[in-house]
Amino acid sequence: MTDISSAVRRGTNRVVAGMIGIGILAASVLVASPALAAVDGDIATTTTMRIAGNLELHSIRYDFSRDGGSATPGPDVEPGPASTTSSATWSLGTIHGSLISEMNARIVDFGRTTDYWIKAFVYVEESGSTYASDCQIYLGDPAAGSQPLGEDASPYQCWSPGYEQTTGEHPRQLFSETFTITSLNWAAARGAIMPQGTVMLGDGHVESPSTRFVVDGRWYPSDPSEQKPYATIEPGATLNFAAFRRNGESTANAEGLFSYRIYDGGVPTRFWVSGYASNWRGVEFNWDYDCAIYDGDPLTGALVVSASPYSCDMATTKVDGNADYRVDFRVQAASIQTLGPLRARDYIAAGCSDPGAGSCYFVPTSDETLIEHGKVLGAPYANNGSEEADYSFYYATARSITHTFDITASAEVNVLEIFKASIKVAYGYEHTDETTEKWVAAMKIPAHQEGWFEYAPAYRKIAGDFLFEVDGTWYRVTGGSFTVPDDKGIGHLSSFTRDVVAVPGGGVGSEPPPTPAPIDPTHSGVDGAMGQGKASGALAATGTDVDWTGPTWIAIAAVLMGAVLFLKRFLAARRAVNPGSRRG
Repeated sequence: MTDISSAVRRGTNRVVAGMIGIGILAASVLVASPALAAVDGDIATTTTMRIAGNLELHSIRYDFSRDGGSATPGPDVEPGPASTTSSATWSLGTIHGSLISEMNARIVDFGRTTDYWIKAFVYVEESGSTYASDCQIYLGDPAAGSQPLGEDASPYQCWSPGYEQTTGEHPRQLFSETFTITSLNWAAARGAIMPQGTVMLGDGHVESPSTRFVVDGRWYPSDPSEQKPYATIEPGATLNFAAFRRNGESTANAEGLFSYRIYDGGVPTRFWVSGYASNWRGVEFNWDYDCAIYDGDPLTGALVVSASPYSCDMATTKVDGNADYRVDFRVQAASIQTLGPLRARDYIAAGCSDPGAGSCYFVPTSDETLIEHGKVLGAPYANNGSEEADYSFYYATARSITHTFDITASAEVNVLEIFKASIKVAYGYEHTDETTEKWVAAMKIPAHQEGWFEYAPAYRKIAGDFLFEVDGTWYRVTGGSFTVPDDKGIGHLSSFTRDVVAVPGGGVGSEPPPTPAPIDPTHSGVDGAMGQGKASGALAATGTDVDWTGPTWIAIAAVLMGAVLFLKRFLAARRAVNPGSRRG
């Protein structure tokens, strides 16, 4: 039980954050009695705990100094906004002697069970001449020995406007009081993120330095894996957040921040939206809020765009004076006209002629790997000797950017620069206008077989739209694509061998290599992991490992030596067929 003597000694009313103490004489003003079931005896009390501010009370315990006490709801019912009652009431009466009643409960805040508890009690002396009450916040269960928190340490408060005293026959004197428990919010900042029209927001997150940060009616989870439901906001939906500045928690502003990628018609764009709402209680309340469109992810260093086909419009509302306000963030697309092919050429030349103007963007809508058909490198090499022969081949790759947009020649260079900057923002993809590399390929050709190499260059096909502004109006050119060198590898190099066949009239020769079929990325051969002057792979026909040689000058020498060897063997074969001839 509570130490009553110390509570009574507190005397006159005092209301502070987290507690209230009342000591008063029976000469108090009499007021009308609230409805209460008849209680036999001289004195009785009825106490109500009103729960406000999205709080609930769990693990409720009642303690009465004598038999006959009653409570609604009982200890097995959890009152709060989520239940059928938002208050708890307990009553106690006595015929002789003084009485004490007490209630303990754990605080649940926006669905989260906290470590904070509340303890309230009332005391009446036998004669009814003295009434005392108290309500305090504890960090931990009071029954486990925790101590009440001071006014500067508690994020919750329990307060009462006073008590009422009435007289009657049964009971002779009735004391009633209502406490209210709320979150002690010094300042609050709320935001509503509202994508409009065809705009959807994805790949995003919200955050806050505030301890009490609530998103869509629930405490925002600290675990990133549990934040996924808040990472996407569908068109026409609203995500609500609220941040609070309270005692005993962070001293930072009440602040909520967000960052989302803009999707248009279900397609991810290169644009992001980021904003915040903040509130601070000092000498006076200080509002602060902002929202802007970024060219890329602001968390990776992207910058605000000076002109954009998307906007974030803001409007504020006072929820509870300057201490609590809300900002609506409406993210929407500008009115955009889609151009047909006949008008697109001239307009895109006008709107995208200056790559530094900041009002022309390429927005990728798809990105896919494109492997071209393999092409034979040089002539096949026939080994008509009786021993295995080494075959080396020196070659170069060259890949360039092409596009399908119908634009004038004067605008083509600038459009290409805008495209390259755009896909770097959207995909982190970097490349040059043309990629040229020099390589050396080598293989071993068994006796009486010929061998050759086939190379299939690797590209990426990136389709998308150009968005640009001309004289204050935004336009869209759709349906075009760019083919660019793949930054993941140069392509597939494959080697093949087959038997050498007889040539009519004597001698040996070979059939021409067949028309190459499309190269499957899973086909054995070089998959783009080649380093300059070397590579690795497997022979498609024989399964023999390809032996890649070193520096370029060695490769060139190998090619020349191979040519000499071929020539000597070829002449030897001719002399065997026609001994009388010295020239072939």
